[in-house]
Amino acid sequence: MLTACIGPFAGKKIAPWLAGPPALKVNFSSEEAAALLVWDQVPAEGFLHYEIQRGSAGDFATVAQVQSVSDTSFSDRGLLANENYRYQVLSVFSEKENVHQLASTSVEGGFHHQVNAWGLPAGFAPTRLAISREGTVFAVGASQGLVERFDRAGNSLGGLVYTREALACMETSALDGPSLALDGEDNLYVVYNLQREGRQPEAFWSKFAPDGGLLWTRPLAGLFARHIVIDGEEIYIESISQLQQFDRSGERQVQYAIPALLVSSLRFWQGRFAALIEPLSLREGDWQAPRLVVYDDAERGSTVQVIGRDPKSHQDRGSGLLRRPTDFAVDEVSARAFVVNAGQDRIEVFRGDHYLTRWGEEGDAEGQFRFSGDIEVVVNMANGEKAERHVVAGGIARDAEGFVYIADTFNDRIQKFQP
Repeated sequence: MLTACIGPFAGKKIAPWLAGPPALKVNFSSEEAAALLVWDQVPAEGFLHYEIQRGSAGDFATVAQVQSVSDTSFSDRGLLANENYRYQVLSVFSEKENVHQLASTSVEGGFHHQVNAWGLPAGFAPTRLAISREGTVFAVGASQGLVERFDRAGNSLGGLVYTREALACMETSALDGPSLALDGEDNLYVVYNLQREGRQPEAFWSKFAPDGGLLWTRPLAGLFARHIVIDGEEIYIESISQLQQFDRSGERQVQYAIPALLVSSLRFWQGRFAALIEPLSLREGDWQAPRLVVYDDAERGSTVQVIGRDPKSHQDRGSGLLRRPTDFAVDEVSARAFVVNAGQDRIEVFRGDHYLTRWGEEGDAEGQFRFSGDIEVVVNMANGEKAERHVVAGGIARDAEGFVYIADTFNDRIQKFQP
């Protein structure tokens, strides 16, 4: 018998298939940034409409009405990630001059919730992450020549030393520190620059076997190595205005001249180069804010896709606007890009060319980030002179199950979020 309504419905069995309040089911979809609701149909007699109600921190509020008694589904889109939402559906009836409401069961949930966080040594300043097929999480930082390793629960697996010399970092659009990548057999490659007293920094790279053994360390040609990406057997290392292609043994195969752009992160997306670019002398157009650009080839002669938007005003901090982004990860299956929007201390998610959802703000609580801070960087490439600067930095990676890991640089920690 139903007792969840008032008036003439009270105490009556209003539908033989309902033994209690109408049941509500909600699927929280991160791929759609939506809550997909389905509920039990109620009797048609006296039916006016359904009210879909959503609550977060406070009371429920109506977000939509459905007029047909047989239409028992609704998609609530444009939701924020790492938030708790509550839903219920009110069935509204009339009898003569009275209006009665019948509440469904309520459901609570969300997507991309934070599930774990673990600290790194003070001052490590993690800047880049990589995750092996087995789920080992690798992190490099701006302060020391060590790769920290963890399992997916955050338990330490011991560090890998790639240098005991002082690292040289540089500020372009973001902090350029060590970078790392894994090949298809989980060999780890680390690219970095070493401080040289009175002269320009020198670039090197090191290769580690899957068991952590150091296989080799080699010097790199070019001015300040910044990014490393791997596509099958081909390894690409980007320095300032230069892209070099290597095989897995470390032998250089090809050298490309590339546009002099401020690239804060370089990765492969569906077999193509993708880069986060600041709007400086861009050939593609007169952009006022950074973009995530997918190119057709290594030389970046033309674009396939451009993600991001320009500000609507100087005060614009709205969704989909990138400010000093530092890194990104991609979901090939759903065509999503997860961007560390460091200038706004949040993660911005795009699907195709369009903004999908976001989460985060400045702070050190769960789900908050500190992507800006003070650190020593090279300010004179000719003599290696260093000075303290206020910079932005932050890294991101996804594992095989879709969990998202964030290098929360100036909180010296890694945060893990649900797929």
